[in-house]
Amino acid sequence: MFNHVQPQSNDQVPNAGNSLIGGDALSDILNALRLQASSYFCTEFSAPWGIKEQKTDYGTFHFVVRGSAWLNMPESQHATYLSTGDIVAFPTGSAHQIGDQPNGVCVSGDELLTQIQNNENPFTGDGNNTTLLCGYFKYQQHIQLPLLRDMPDFLHIKTNEEPSLLWLNNLANMLAHESRSTLPGGTVIVDRLTEVLVIQLLRWHMNKQHSGTGYFRALADTRLSHALSLIHKQPAQAWTVERMAHSVGMSRSAFANLFHEIIGMTPLSYLSQWRMHIAQDLLKEGKESMISIAEQVGYRSEASFSKAFKKIIGVSPGQLRRQK
Repeated sequence: MFNHVQPQSNDQVPNAGNSLIGGDALSDILNALRLQASSYFCTEFSAPWGIKEQKTDYGTFHFVVRGSAWLNMPESQHATYLSTGDIVAFPTGSAHQIGDQPNGVCVSGDELLTQIQNNENPFTGDGNNTTLLCGYFKYQQHIQLPLLRDMPDFLHIKTNEEPSLLWLNNLANMLAHESRSTLPGGTVIVDRLTEVLVIQLLRWHMNKQHSGTGYFRALADTRLSHALSLIHKQPAQAWTVERMAHSVGMSRSAFANLFHEIIGMTPLSYLSQWRMHIAQDLLKEGKESMISIAEQVGYRSEASFSKAFKKIIGVSPGQLRRQK
C-alpha cells in the first residue's frame, strides 16, 4: 500500500541542487500496480509437442531451460526460433503458440496445465527433449497508468548470447530449479523469484529505450524519471510545472515540452492521474475520512477533490466507496 503522505510546505520542494540519483520511478510504479507473478511449471517435453496460448488479460512468459523451440504469433509472418537460455514474454497477454515445430499440433495452455497439475505429461516419448519453464504476471489495472498503456506486446531476450545477461540467465535457471523442487517454502520462493524475473525483463526493456517516445523511454531518461519519482513520492505537494522543472535543472518550457513529447500528456495531467490512482486505493480500503484522503493527494477541500476524482475516474469518490 502507498505510504500515506501529508501535505508539505513549499520550502520542502526539492531544488536543482539535489542529486538526480535518488529517484526510482520504476519501483514506484511497480509497487503501485501491485505486481504479482508465479510460474506454472517447469517440465520436460519430448517431440512432437506444442502449446497454444489464447489472448489473456495478464502477462505470460516462457524460458527455454534446455533444448529449443519455435514460437508463432498471429501477427507475425515467420516463426521465431528459440534456443537454450532464451526468454520470451508477452506483457499484454498476446496470443501465441510454442512447440518443437513452427506449425505443429498444439494442446491449449489451460488443458496442459490441468494435466501437469495431475502429474500427467502428454508430451513424453523418444523425441528430442526440451525443458520449458512457463509462468504469468499480472498487475492492478483499475486505472490506465502510462506504464500499462505502453507495455510492449513481446519481449525476446537471448540470455546465452549476451555476456552482460549472465546474471539474468542464472536467475532464470534458479527459478527453474526451484519450480521443480519439493523443499519446504518452495511456493513462496518461486513466486518471489518470478516477480524478480519479470521486473528484470521490464528493466531490460527500459534500458533498451535510447530513442523514441513512451513511458519506458521516460523511465530511461534521468530527468524525467526523477520528476516522475518526485510526483510519486510527494503527491500532496503543491506542484507546478515550474517547480517540477526546477527540481530537475531544466527550464519550464523545455521540461514541459520534453514531458509531453515523451510521455504523451502534460506534467499536471500525469500528477492528477497519479493522485487519483492513490485516492482509489485509499477509498477502497475504507479506513480514512474523505477530507483526509483529499489532503493526502493535494486537495484542501472535499468538493475540489470530488470534482477532480469524478473527471478522471468517471464516478464520484462516494460512489466508489459504496462499491467496495
